[in-house]
Amino acid sequence: MTELIWGGARYVCTLDDEPEPQPTPEPARVIAFSQRDPRWAGEAYAGNTTFAQAGCLVTCVAMIASLAYADAPLPPDVARALRNAGAFAGGFLSNPARIPAALAQLEWGGVAHWREHPADLDALTHEIAAYGATIAEVKWNPRGPMPQMGNQHFVIVEGLDGTDAQIVDPWDGERKQLSESRYRLPGWTVARTLYGMRMVRPVTGETGKE
Repeated sequence: MTELIWGGARYVCTLDDEPEPQPTPEPARVIAFSQRDPRWAGEAYAGNTTFAQAGCLVTCVAMIASLAYADAPLPPDVARALRNAGAFAGGFLSNPARIPAALAQLEWGGVAHWREHPADLDALTHEIAAYGATIAEVKWNPRGPMPQMGNQHFVIVEGLDGTDAQIVDPWDGERKQLSESRYRLPGWTVARTLYGMRMVRPVTGETGKE
């Protein structure tokens, strides 16, 4: 309350309370799924290939789907929808352009290959900022051959921080730093460790669930 004198008259002014600052909402994060979850580890997601054997990419798609759906589909649900949409050839998700036909709240943005040169971290940063997370390719055995020769694994990348990246590994369903994972050798940078990006996106371009 404030008193003012104006032209010999006394006025009492009551000031509205300052609005309380609203906390900044935490950005949405994927639900961390593991391909070796005992509920579906032994289940064939396509052909005769089980989640535990090679279900990393399908599990990553399910994690991205958790950004788009309030009732997030589990990896077997995602696999079933992808099979019905014709996205698989054998055990490979060879027709990713069919992902939107399987899951209407997802879109397919294409592939970025970084097998012949360091990863484009600007593109990676933009993808994460726009969609909340993305799927990245790594070597399963970092001392082994190139990913396209069968030495392939996929992880979710949720953020970049200085010289490291925050990932969710479908192998164990754990959040970890890329530098603490089995996929990065000592001295390797993030750009050296990532070999590509699979741009599966929430359809709205936002991380809010529909």
